[in-house]
Amino acid sequence: MRAADSDNRRGALPMGVPPRGLRRAAAAAYLGISPSHFDKCREAGQIPQPRRMFGVEIYDRQDLDFLFDGKPGVSPANDNNIPEATAWEKHWQDTASLDT
Repeated sequence: MRAADSDNRRGALPMGVPPRGLRRAAAAAYLGISPSHFDKCREAGQIPQPRRMFGVEIYDRQDLDFLFDGKPGVSPANDNNIPEATAWEKHWQDTASLDT
């Protein structure tokens, strides 16, 4: 049995397929910042909130891509009940109004 076959049986993604959800340390590394700086930015509302799934907090890679690209928006998992604007969304609304 090949090592790659063994990895796939344990739930590892195929090579070259990035995970959609990232835990805190991986999300910080994805943005190129330390976990402690990531936490400070999150508390300040500069980083989108994680989704609580399967008993853990998971950051959506697409949300982090939007952040890195300077684009507003958080892709909702379920858009049936979108709450009022979060601090993250308000930040982008305020930033957008300065550009006009």
